[in-house]
Amino acid sequence: MLGEVAALAAAFFWALASVLYGRFSHHFSALQLNLIKGIFASSLMLITLPLLPEVNFELSQQHMLILLLSGVIGIAIGDSAYFASLKRIGVNKTLLLESIAPPLSGILAVLLLGSLLNWQSWLGVLVTTFAVALVVMQPEENKQAVNASGIGFGLLASVCQASGVVISHYALVAGDIEPLLGALLRLFAGISAIFIMLVLFKRNEFFAIACGFRKLASREFALLLLAIIVGTFLTLWLQQVALKYANPAVAQTLIATSPLFILFFAIVKGQIPSTKTTIGTLLAIAGISLFFIFR
Repeated sequence: MLGEVAALAAAFFWALASVLYGRFSHHFSALQLNLIKGIFASSLMLITLPLLPEVNFELSQQHMLILLLSGVIGIAIGDSAYFASLKRIGVNKTLLLESIAPPLSGILAVLLLGSLLNWQSWLGVLVTTFAVALVVMQPEENKQAVNASGIGFGLLASVCQASGVVISHYALVAGDIEPLLGALLRLFAGISAIFIMLVLFKRNEFFAIACGFRKLASREFALLLLAIIVGTFLTLWLQQVALKYANPAVAQTLIATSPLFILFFAIVKGQIPSTKTTIGTLLAIAGISLFFIFR
C-alpha cells in the first residue's frame, strides 16, 4: 500500500502546488521559476538524505546516467514547458493536458519495452484524449481565442513527463535506488541543464532573478517556499516512492488524479466549475483508469 498512498499524496501536493505556482507565473519566467524551485528543493533533499536510514549511495554508472537523462527530459524541459503552459492557459487546463502523460507512458512502454496494449487500454487513450480536448479547446470566459502556444507547451510537458517516468522507473527498480536519492539526481540534472540554458541563451533572465525576488512581499515569498516544498520536494520524492513500490500503471493512474483535487479546491473557494470542465475532468480520470486498471 505504500506506493499507492504515496501516489495519491503526490497528486494532492502537485495540485496544491500548481495553484500556488500560478500566483508567481507573472513574477518569473518559466525557466527562472524552474531554476528557483530546483535549487531550493535540492537543498532540502541534501539536508534530508543523510537522515534516512541505510541509504545505499553506490550506484552503477549506467543507472546514474539514466536518472540524469530522466531529469533533463522530465524536469529541465518538462517542468519549464509546464510553467509556460500554466502562465498561458491556467491551472485547470494545464493539469488536464498533463493527464495525457499516463497514457503516453503506456505507449512509450510499448515502443521501448514491447509491451502490448489490450483493447481496454486503447479505449482509455481515446477517452482521455477526447476528455482533454473537451476542456482545453473551450474559449476562455472573456471570449478570447484558444491559446495555441499554451496548449503546445502543455503537450510538450506531458510528453517529457511520460518519457522521464518510464526512464526513471527502469533505473529505480533495476538499480534498487533510494527514491529520494533518485529524485535528487533527477533534480540536479534538471537544474544544471536550466542553468546552462539561462547563462548561454537568456543571460538577462538569469540576472533578473534577484530583481524578481525583491518585488515579492514577505507573504508571497512564504507562499513560494510552500509551493516548492509541497510541489517539488515532497511531490518528486513521493512520485519516486510510488514508481518504486507500486505497480507503475496503478501509480501513474493515481498520480494523474490531480485535476480532481483542483476541482475540490475550486469548490472550497466557492468557484463552481463549468459543466464541460467537470465532465471533461471526470472523463479524463475515467479514461486513465480504463487504460491502466484493466491491462
